[in-house]
Amino acid sequence: MAKDYFQDIIPPAGEPIPPRQFPQSVPGPSETQNSDARDIPIRVADAQEGQDPADPASRGIRSISAPARSRPPRFTGAPVQMDQDTRGSYGGLPQGPSRRSTRLWIWAAASLFVLVGATLLLFVFSSTVITLTPKSRAATLTAATLTAYQVATAADATPGTLSYTVQTFDLEDSDVVASKGTTHVESKASGSIALYNAYSATPVRLVKTTRFESPDGLIFRALSDIVVPGKVGSTPGQVNVTVAADQAGEKYNIGPTAKFTLPGLKSTAAMYSGVYAKSSAAFSGGFAGEQAGAEPGALDSAVALLRTKLETKAREAAVAQAKDGTSVFSGLIGITYESLPNTTEAGDSVRIHQKARVTVPVFPARAFAQALMHAAFADVSDAPVTIKPSEDFYVRAAESEDEAQTGVLNVAVSGGVLFIWDTDTEALSKALAGKDSSVFQNIVNGYTSIQEAHARITPFWRSTFPEDPADINIDVVVPDAGK
Repeated sequence: MAKDYFQDIIPPAGEPIPPRQFPQSVPGPSETQNSDARDIPIRVADAQEGQDPADPASRGIRSISAPARSRPPRFTGAPVQMDQDTRGSYGGLPQGPSRRSTRLWIWAAASLFVLVGATLLLFVFSSTVITLTPKSRAATLTAATLTAYQVATAADATPGTLSYTVQTFDLEDSDVVASKGTTHVESKASGSIALYNAYSATPVRLVKTTRFESPDGLIFRALSDIVVPGKVGSTPGQVNVTVAADQAGEKYNIGPTAKFTLPGLKSTAAMYSGVYAKSSAAFSGGFAGEQAGAEPGALDSAVALLRTKLETKAREAAVAQAKDGTSVFSGLIGITYESLPNTTEAGDSVRIHQKARVTVPVFPARAFAQALMHAAFADVSDAPVTIKPSEDFYVRAAESEDEAQTGVLNVAVSGGVLFIWDTDTEALSKALAGKDSSVFQNIVNGYTSIQEAHARITPFWRSTFPEDPADINIDVVVPDAGK
């Protein structure tokens, strides 16, 4: 074993140096809390058994041992786990809140927030919806006949009868064909006039070819019999009709005219002044002379094609005349065609002109539906109804035994139709407002037009209908026509 050189160092006095004694001190409170400032004693290793501590041979730097040193605790924010000895030495540390209790508080707060938010949403978006199915009845008709009477306006209709008004409009179209020579053409101008009856409260009947005279002395004639409704108070009866010039020629293509008189009524002065006509659009079609011609086959084909196109446009435009509360049926639309003078086009071509005059009977929707229901069933009341036609439903003009009875329209109806009873939803909302939900069925049973009804009130704990009728929404579920 290598010799320790420090073992040969002997103090000058030749006496052994006793080991330094470190007093045992009890750490005070401040020293316990501030472990970084406490003294660290250095002890001389205990002499081995049988050795003299004063022996120089037993003394040396190798005999010095450092005392055990404890590491001070580190505080990281998490609960410190210390053994029993450490807690005893430092007097104990305060316990922090456990993670489990913190999580419980977070979940409790979140649940409360969700509950309050859901409650507020239920109040904000609360609603009351009534879903009702109206009473309905289906029928299959086979040429059921209805009779309608023409009136100037819907207000002139007689209660208990089916009435209709007439709307007229013109459509024009043209096409170009190859020209061939010239041809002599004579055509009469025509146009629409409004005929008034300020003479009497009873209708005035005029025969076909009745004359109408313009301020310039030009004569136009009625194309069919006319019935002019009687006046109502100081409001004259009115009807729109089509007239044509008495002779061919362009001079009959007149503009809007303030007043036409009826020469045939001159013998009765009061009638002559009280029955008159006006026009708001120019007349057209009058011509007499030579015009560019075309091959007969090409001309006929062009005219047929133009009239087919005009018919399609006329029926689409006529159906569009129906507004809320009115009914228009394509099978009752009247179309008359008129050939207008041809015009010369560049490049040896001629333009063929055609005009369609469209007459549209317009019925009050509820009155028509009620009249049709009485024709289909004998055991029905006068309850207001609407109709929902099936695909095979068709209305056409029926043959009349009295063709001279102008102003009377006979119609034949065939096919499937569903009659739907009308429900006054506004009155139902007012009847339910503020009522307890337990009386809902009793109130609904008072409406014979309702087949069944269901109410949904939100939020679910509410048991009364809203006080404001506007907050009660009513959805009407209309059955299919096939049912």
